[in-house]
Amino acid sequence: MIKSNKKRCDVCIIGAGPAALATLSAIHEPYTLDSMTPTQVNSASESIRYSRGVGPSTKKVCVVDPSGEWLGRWNDNFDRLGIEYLRSPALAHPDHFDINSLLAYAVANDREDELVESGCAQIRKLFGLGQTQVGLWKLPSTRLFRDFCIHLARQLKHDFVKGMAVDLTRNDNGEEDNDDTTDTSYTVTLADGSEITCKSVVLALGPTGTPVTPTKLCHVPKERLIQWPRMKEHLKSHHKRVLVVGGGLTAVQVAQYCLRSGRKVVLCSRRPLVERHFDIDTCWFDRRSANLQISEFYHQSEAERLTALKEVRGGGSVPPIYMNDVRKWQASGELSVLDGVEPEYMESTADGRVVVAMGKDEMTFDFIILACGIKPDFAANQLVKSYQEKSPLKMVGGFPSVSVDLEWSKNLFVVGALASLNVGPDSGNIMGARRAASLVANALECKAWLRDADSRGALSNRFDQLFWDEEDSSSCSSDSDSDCD
Repeated sequence: MIKSNKKRCDVCIIGAGPAALATLSAIHEPYTLDSMTPTQVNSASESIRYSRGVGPSTKKVCVVDPSGEWLGRWNDNFDRLGIEYLRSPALAHPDHFDINSLLAYAVANDREDELVESGCAQIRKLFGLGQTQVGLWKLPSTRLFRDFCIHLARQLKHDFVKGMAVDLTRNDNGEEDNDDTTDTSYTVTLADGSEITCKSVVLALGPTGTPVTPTKLCHVPKERLIQWPRMKEHLKSHHKRVLVVGGGLTAVQVAQYCLRSGRKVVLCSRRPLVERHFDIDTCWFDRRSANLQISEFYHQSEAERLTALKEVRGGGSVPPIYMNDVRKWQASGELSVLDGVEPEYMESTADGRVVVAMGKDEMTFDFIILACGIKPDFAANQLVKSYQEKSPLKMVGGFPSVSVDLEWSKNLFVVGALASLNVGPDSGNIMGARRAASLVANALECKAWLRDADSRGALSNRFDQLFWDEEDSSSCSSDSDSDCD
């Protein structure tokens, strides 16, 4: 842990979630096994082995997060909801080097029992993938994923600074300049007044926006209505009858938490719960179709991409293993699921409980918990807001309008859910974050050596030296009777 009033680095990553860790990994890993042939991998390995001036990036990286640890907020949310297994399969993780590394970590540490069947191996269109046979579509336990990420972070050189980034300043006054030779640097100011000066900044802030509150519940007394992240602090033992509003996995997880603590729950959704393994179609994960999906998405206008983001993700979905649990709670009589209903606040009783109209019926609740998602709004983040006030940049639908390299301004990048306009509807998922991290690392030229013929890069053209300039070559005349040797 670094404690200093002033610090310098090459890259400052703001945030410490899976997207930030994926970015750190992509910056430092010299190459990735996922997109290279065995011959290319062997060539890259040999180049590093024989010290040809290539290898892991030497960039000095600083990570800033208020939690003081990797996956701090992520862990808090999982603990708050009591989530035992990830929704994402074992092939989704922050390690840039090898898609198999989480599975390998489980095997090496005799923790294969923490990988459970997701049912994905039974999806017909995934039958042709070897990933289903080796276990990459199994779901890792939360504990296994945490330990793997800690193990990964320890292998990647970086400084971790505990603190809240509250201000970001571009040191050339924020004037856009197409001249790549112009030096650009940023100063990140933390809440305690300390500063970090860096050449590049990566914003890995997670989903950013305004929590959604249904219009007809806006007048519920504040002490009886909360967003789900605050439920542990405000939900009391005498709150025995709870209304949970939302139609996605988080809403179901909130309902499960309340049920396990002995409460009766009504889960209310505007539409029927959608049962699906993942929150987007598997074609975005399937390596045989993912590139086509990404390409088609990117070649739409930004307005069309916004529409596509909503259509692909829908209004949320619930994996089969959760739906089976929902049905058990319904059968016990402890859980009621109402869909196609928009709850409306009517009045408060003398003892402070809340009367809510649920269609034609009225129900009384001790507490209402909202799990309706967030409305994307990048500027809702204080750090971004302060930067926008000094150097306004384009935003579309609450998302930053970034380049193909995920660059919002020169040397200012975004990853994770913030990059949705360019990465696609899986941007907020671990697989999308991993892809975004690769784009940023490439933009920072961390993998440039792979295409450098002088250093015999694995992806360089081996036949460059076989080509001649036209003026140096001898050619056969068209009327010659003899063949060229």
